[in-house]
Amino acid sequence: MAEWVNFLIRIAGILFAGVLMILLGKYNQKKKLTSWLKLFFQIIIALIIITAGVKIEFLRNYSDGYWYLNQLSIPITIIWLITITNSIGQTDELGDITPITVLIAALTFFVVSIFQRQGLIIAEILSSFLAVFSIVIIFLKKKSVSKKNNTFSSYYMFFGFMLAIIAIVGVLKSTAALTLLTPLLILGFPIVDTSYSFIASFLSDNYLGNVSESKLRQQLIEQGFSWKGANMIIIATCIYLSVIAAIVSVKENLFLFLTMIGMGYLAYYWLRHRVSNGLSIINVDESGKKVEFFGVPIDRINCHQALERIEWFIRTKEAHFIITPDTLAILRARKDKQYLEIAKKADMVTPDGAGILWATAFLEEPFSERITGIDMVKHICQLAVEKEYKLYLLGAKAEVIEKTVHNLKKQFPGIKIVGYHHGYFNNSNSETNGEKGESDIINDIVMQKPDILLVGMGVPKQETWIFQNKNRLGVPVCIGVGGSFDVLSGKIPRAPLWMQNHGMEWFFRLIKEPKRVKRTIYLPYFIWLVLLAKIELLFRTERN
Repeated sequence: MAEWVNFLIRIAGILFAGVLMILLGKYNQKKKLTSWLKLFFQIIIALIIITAGVKIEFLRNYSDGYWYLNQLSIPITIIWLITITNSIGQTDELGDITPITVLIAALTFFVVSIFQRQGLIIAEILSSFLAVFSIVIIFLKKKSVSKKNNTFSSYYMFFGFMLAIIAIVGVLKSTAALTLLTPLLILGFPIVDTSYSFIASFLSDNYLGNVSESKLRQQLIEQGFSWKGANMIIIATCIYLSVIAAIVSVKENLFLFLTMIGMGYLAYYWLRHRVSNGLSIINVDESGKKVEFFGVPIDRINCHQALERIEWFIRTKEAHFIITPDTLAILRARKDKQYLEIAKKADMVTPDGAGILWATAFLEEPFSERITGIDMVKHICQLAVEKEYKLYLLGAKAEVIEKTVHNLKKQFPGIKIVGYHHGYFNNSNSETNGEKGESDIINDIVMQKPDILLVGMGVPKQETWIFQNKNRLGVPVCIGVGGSFDVLSGKIPRAPLWMQNHGMEWFFRLIKEPKRVKRTIYLPYFIWLVLLAKIELLFRTERN
C-alpha cells in the first residue's frame, strides 16, 4: 500500500511540475524573462519534483558498487534537471528538429527501460507519454501556417524537463547503466549544442574576442552542409547516439562504446570530406540546355529536337559529330580522359541508356526522354528519305554491314546509301591483301560526299576515329551508333517493346550476348556512385 501511495505522489508531483513548466515556457515566450528569473522559477519547479521523491540518490561505479550522494543528492538533482531542461528548451534554432530529437530520446529511454527489466514503470509511462506528445507536436508544426513556425517552442522546456525526470526515475537509478553514460548519450546532442554555444559566447566575451557564437548547426552550415543537410546530420547523430546508448545499457562494454563512437566519427568525417571537397557528378549549365553528367555534357533535348539540329548541321555543310553515350560510356568518362575531352567537344550528345535517365531523374535533373542509338538511326533514315539526304555506313563485320544496308533499303524505300564498309580495316594508308586501308576508306567517303556518316565501331573507338578524321571527312553529320548495325542486320534481335519501355533492354542484350556480363558488372558500381552523389546533393550547400 505504501508503495502505491509513493507511486501516486511521484506521478502527481511530476504532472504538476510538468504543467508549471509548460506555463513557464508560454509566459517566457510572451514576456521574455531574464535568465536569472527563469532560472529561479526552474529551481522552484525542480524542488517540487524533489519533494515528490524524484531525485538522484546514488550512481553506480565501475566496480559494481554505488556512490551514495547523501547531502549532494538535492543540488545534483537540481543541476541535472535545469541542465537538461535548458539544453532542450534553448533549441529554438533547431525549429522542427527539436520535437524529433525529443521523440528519439523518449523512445530510446523506453527501449532501455524495457531491456533492463527492472520494473521502471514510471520511466516507461513517462517516455511513452512524451513520445506521443512529441508526435502530436511534430504533426501540428507541419500543419502550422505560421512563417516562423515557432508556436510550439514554449513546450521545449517541458520536453527537456520530462526527459531529465525520465533519466532520473529510469536509467540513472538502474543497476544496468554505465553511470551517467546512457542518459548523456541519449541527450548528447542538445547538451553539446547548448554547452558549445555557452562556452563560445564566454570565450568571445572574456578571452579570445573572435569566437563564433553560432550553435552546432550553424557550424555544420559553415563547413559546407546545406540547411537540410545539417538537420539530417543532427537527427542521424541523435539516432546513432541513442542506438549506442541502448546497446551499452545492455552489454555494458566500454570497448564496444568507444568503437561505435569512433565509427560514427569516421562516418561523419568521410561525409564532411565528400561534401567539402567532392565534385558534383551532375551539373547544369547556365542556359539549362545541357546536363553535365560525370563530366559529359548531355543535351537536354528530345528526339524531335535532335533531328531538327541534325537538319541544321546538314544545312551548314560544315563538319559536326554526335555521340550517343550509354550508361557504361558515361562511366568510362571518369577514367578515360581522352574520351571525356572528345565528348566535351561533340556538337551534340544524346542520352542513350536507361541508367542515365534513372540517375539524372534520381538526382533531380531529369531528361524528357531516352534517345537510343538504334532509334536515332531509324529516325535519321526516315529523315534521309524525306529530305533526300545521302548516307554512308561504316562499322561492324562485312556480312553484318551488308545485311544492314539490305534491310535499310527494304525498310526505307528510296533511301540513298552512297557507300558502306566494315569496321575491321587496317590503319595503313594503302590497300593490303585486298583490303582497303584507312586512307582509302576516308577518300571514298570524301568522294561520295554523304550528308550523314553512321559509324558503328563501339565506344570509344568510333568517337576517337570520328574526332580524329572529321575535318578531313568534311561530312556535315558524323554519329557513333555503337552496336546498332548488329540489331539492324537482324544478327541480334531487339528487346520486346515492354522491356524497352521499362529500361530492361540491357538485360535482354545480356541474355542474347552472355559475353556482355563483363560490361554489366560495372552497373552496380554506377548505382553506388549515383547514390553517393545523391547523398552529397542532400547535404551540400548550393554553390554558384
